[in-house]
Amino acid sequence: MSQGDVKSKYVEFINEALSAENAAIDRITSRIDNTPIPELKERLHQHLEETYNHQDRLRQIVTKFGGEPTDSKADLPKLVPPTTMMIKKMMKDTIKSITDDKKDNPIPEEMELMEIKQDAIAEGSEIIAYETLIAITQRINEIPQQEIISLLKQSLQEEESMKKWYVEKTPMAVDILLPKIISAVSK
Repeated sequence: MSQGDVKSKYVEFINEALSAENAAIDRITSRIDNTPIPELKERLHQHLEETYNHQDRLRQIVTKFGGEPTDSKADLPKLVPPTTMMIKKMMKDTIKSITDDKKDNPIPEEMELMEIKQDAIAEGSEIIAYETLIAITQRINEIPQQEIISLLKQSLQEEESMKKWYVEKTPMAVDILLPKIISAVSK
């Protein structure tokens, strides 16, 4: 494989991560607008700024190799049926359905818990993506490894910090949301 082919393939790998960050901007913005938890809203604002910086770093790398930064948006990992349907069925089998007006729509607090889990899943996938990019970068001699690894590690550390926040703060979110869920079940 020629040096140009290697660099072209590397740009593809970086653009793949950029497409995930592009999608993350939309998800984080939506979460800021919709979460009822003030502390999460505040942390998401911070992470939105970090994510803009992730995009800038990745664009810088793509441009350095003569590539065109993508504006495409990846499909982010999320909880979707049948998993959520199985969970919902299990909940119905063990306790009364947690719904508005006895319909099959979860109450907002139940949805927020699911969104928090999806947030953490997305952070985990971004961590793996940056770890993979670092490993790839370390193995390609035709590129300035230290400069690029430094940029990737900075984004990796910010993703790890956000994931850690979710791990540490999920009990707080449960404390806020669960009483409302229990109240709905008790009706």
